[in-house]
Order: sequence, then structure tokens, then C-alpha cells
Amino acid sequence: MKDSAIDDNKPKWLRRLERESWQPELIISGAAIFGSLQLPGLIEQAEQYFLLNYDRDTLFISYIAAIYWRLLASGLVMTFIFHFIVRALWIGLVGLNSVFPGGFRTNERFSQHYQDNMKREYGDVDGLIGKLDRFGSGIFGVAFATAGVFLNFGVIGLLLIFVHNWLIGYGFNPRQVLTLIGILLLPILLLSVVMTISHSKRLRDTALVRRYQWPISLAVSKFTYPLARRYIVTASNLVTSYYADSKSFLGYFLVGMAGIVVIGITSTLSSSNTLFFVDPVYHRLAADSLLLPTSNRGAEAYEGIYVRPVLDTERLPSADGMSVWIPLPEREMMYLEKDCSIPEVDEALPREERRLLRREWLVACAREYISIDLNGRPYADFPLERQYLTNAAGEQYGMRAFLADPPLRKGKNLLRVVTQYPHEETGEPRTAYVSFYHY
Repeated sequence: MKDSAIDDNKPKWLRRLERESWQPELIISGAAIFGSLQLPGLIEQAEQYFLLNYDRDTLFISYIAAIYWRLLASGLVMTFIFHFIVRALWIGLVGLNSVFPGGFRTNERFSQHYQDNMKREYGDVDGLIGKLDRFGSGIFGVAFATAGVFLNFGVIGLLLIFVHNWLIGYGFNPRQVLTLIGILLLPILLLSVVMTISHSKRLRDTALVRRYQWPISLAVSKFTYPLARRYIVTASNLVTSYYADSKSFLGYFLVGMAGIVVIGITSTLSSSNTLFFVDPVYHRLAADSLLLPTSNRGAEAYEGIYVRPVLDTERLPSADGMSVWIPLPEREMMYLEKDCSIPEVDEALPREERRLLRREWLVACAREYISIDLNGRPYADFPLERQYLTNAAGEQYGMRAFLADPPLRKGKNLLRVVTQYPHEETGEPRTAYVSFYHY
């Protein structure tokens, strides 16, 4: 009686919209599929920005965030495609039911007992249509609620990344930054644990829990869901209130999450940027002396992050000289500046003069940071100039070195560039090889 009274109080337009919700669902679901398919490209751009502009310690957090966002994008794509399929099945069945409104009709083609069993097992076409309708609407609502939860966690994660990078830039060491972030997050984590424990049968009806459980819950939700909090909490609790005691729903949920994780991990491993975050891999990628560059003439074919030096393809190496561009992303610039023995520029100088002197200081520090040899012959002195290379991954900072009278030989030549970026396990500097052919 109570539910029917609530339904009677609903306006007619709302009841009609609930009955015909499949129409806006299909439109929004199609748009959501299209939008979700754009997310991997946006995530790749974000990864490239992190790799070019963040220090070693912040990159580790960015790596976790990138994996998280890829899981979210994969989950959205999979869920909305699944919803679209369910709605397509529902529309097809509705169409068939309108063409054959009488359901299964007895005929002479099949045996009577077979047709009786068929009607008993599959004869409730209206019931199946209703189940598909509710299932489709449920998927749609749960998908948006779950996406909202993960979106909020992702936004909080991005905020922590920016805060981490900002504090590192102000001279805090990574341990101090992580400790500070931990101190900020610890109260929320403790309150969340307390909330979980307070729902146990032993404690839920005590006076202390009755007094503080709800205010704490509101405080935690306001921090956890800064975006669309009312919708997310309402939608999530609608689902959990109906299926909290359902083991089958939990099973479906776990299977769905496992599918999302598998697809997300596959997407992560297939990304060309993912391994660049891992520091030992960043060392290894450039240290292959047998790997030729992507191209040796004309425009560079590789449109991504540069992890090894790049030869000047417009002026091919000759006996008179050659040039090579050496990438210096922020993870390396942190060490170049920190370990430089040359005194830093006086901060009291006028701004323009200070900027010019700082650029000269960076080039001088780079001469200490970089060492080069060609075919086993080391270069004691080589001019350096700052230069950005721009491609699909963005502007990538580096230094161009000019090598006079290079000891070229016919056939394969091997250029070795060593930067004082330490391996996190061995402490060895980073070695990069560029092999090329000269005739």
C-alpha cells in the first residue's frame, strides 16, 4: 500500500518517462560509447605530459594514476556497449512481440509434448521483455553511479599528483611530501574504517554509533565525492538497498569487475607510454646498441616520447661534423640541476638578466651532466645549445650537441651518450646508444 501511494503521488510525466526511459537511454548510451572511446587518446596525452614534465618520484604516482584511468576508461566502454546490446535485444523482442502478439502458436510441424515444454520454458514473452527492460535500466544507472565513484577517486588522485609535484618543486624531498599527504589522508581513511566497523550487528544499535555514525558518514562522503555527490550516493544506495543481501548480484559484480580489470590491464600493457614510467625500463630502452633509429632520413617517423638521442637528419653526419639532440625530460633535469657544481644564478638580479644567465647556467651544467663518444673516441669538449623538439607528444626539451671532426668509418657507426641520471637499483648513469650507417 505504501509503495502504491508513493507511485500515485508521482507526476504523470515522471511515470511516463520511467516507462519509456529506454529512448533517452539509447541516445545517451550511444553518446557515452563514442565519448568513452575518446578517453584512451586523452589518457595517452596526459601520460606524455607527465613523462615530459614530472620528476622521478612523482612519475611513480602518475604511473599508478594512469593505470587507474585506463581501468576506468575500459570499464566505461565495456559497460555501455553491454547496455547497448541489452537494449537492442529488448527492442528486437518488443518488435517480435508486436508482430506475433499471441505468443507461441501450436502447429503440426513439431511434437505436442515438445511445444508444451517450449511454452512452459519460454512462453512468458512479456515477462522476459520486462526483465530485459529492468536489466537495461539497471545497467545504465549502475554504470553512471560506478563511473561517478571512480571519477571522483581519479580527480582526488590527480590533485595529489599536482600537489606532490608542486611540493617537490619547492625543495621538499619525496619522503617529506609522502608523509604530508599521508597525514592529510589518514583521518579520512580512519573514519572510513570506523564507519565500516560501526555497521556490524554488535555495534550498530549502540548509543555512541547512533549519535556519530550519520554525521561521520556525511563528512566522509563530502570529501570522497566532491563531484555529483547527491546523485552518486542516491544511485549507489538504491542499488545496494535492493541487492545488499543478494549473493548472485555480488557474483555478477565481481565477474564484471574482473572483466574490467583484464581489459584495463591489456590496455595498459599495450600502451607505448606505460613502460616509460618504470625507471629501470627507461634506462634499458636507450641502452640497446643493436637497435637502429626509427628513421635515418627525412622527418622522424616516431610520433611519441623520445627516450634516446636523435641524429640531425637534415644534415647527415660527414667528416666535417655532425649534431645530435639529447632529450632531457624533467626526471633528468632534476638531477642535472641538483648535482651541478657551478654556482647558481643570483636571485637578486633583474628578471630578464637572471633568465638569460640561468639558461647559460643550464648549458654549462649540461656539459658536466652529459658525456659523448663516437666509435670509442670520447669528446672532451663539444658545444651545446638548448632546443625543443615538437611532435605529437608535445614540446620535448633537450640539448643539441655539435661534434667536430667525427671519427666516422664506412658502414656502421655507434654513438654513445651517457647522462648522470642514476639507475634506482644500481646507481649507474644512463647510457644511450644511437647506431647509424655512413658511406
